Amino acid sequence: MKEKISLFYKILIVVMSGIGLYLNFEMSSISDNIIYFTIQSNLLCFLFYLAIVILTLIKKLKKNNVYYMFKGMVTMSITITMFVYQLLISTNGGVPGYENHMLACNFVHLFVPLMIIFDYIIFGEKGNLKKEYPFIWSLVLIAYILFDIIYVVLGGTFIGGTTYPYFYMDIEKYGLIGVFINCLLVYIFFVGYGFIVQVLDNKLSKNS
Repeated sequence: MKEKISLFYKILIVVMSGIGLYLNFEMSSISDNIIYFTIQSNLLCFLFYLAIVILTLIKKLKKNNVYYMFKGMVTMSITITMFVYQLLISTNGGVPGYENHMLACNFVHLFVPLMIIFDYIIFGEKGNLKKEYPFIWSLVLIAYILFDIIYVVLGGTFIGGTTYPYFYMDIEKYGLIGVFINCLLVYIFFVGYGFIVQVLDNKLSKNS
C-alpha cells in the first residue's frame, strides 16, 4: 500500500513541477528562464521524477548507489533553490519579472521544493547516503557557476539586461572578490547542509 501511495505522490510531483515550469515559461520565454538555477533545478526534478515514475510502472527501477546519489543531488538542488530564494533573494528585491507572477514564483521556489523534501522524509529509504555524497552533490552548483561565467563572457545577459542572475553575483556592486566570497558562502552552506542531511539520514536508519 505504501508503495502505491509513494508512486501517486511522485506522479503528483511530476504534475506540480510541470505546472511550475509551464507557468514560468508562459511568463517569459524558455531561453530567458533556462539560464537560471531555479529553473534548471526544477527541470532536473521534473525529468528525474518522470523517469522514476516510468521505471516504476514498467518495473525497471533499480535503487542502487547511483540512484541514491542522483536522487540526493536532485533533492539538494531544489532545496538550495528554496533556501537561497527565501533567505537571500526574496529579502533583497527578489528576481526581476516575478512581481506580478507570484504563483509561478511560489511553484518553483516553494511548492515543488517542499514536496520533494517531504518525499524523502515520508517515503525515502534511509541509510543509503555516503559521506562523500555532499561533495558530489555540490558539483551541480559548481557547474552552474561555470555556466554563468561562460554565458556572460560570450555576451549573454539575464532578465532586465543584467550580467548576473542573482544579486549576490553582481560584480559591479561587490567586485570580483566579493562575488567569489558570496558564491563560496553559498557553496559552503550547500555542502554543510548536505553533511547534516547525510548524518541525520544515517541516524534515522539506525533508529529504525
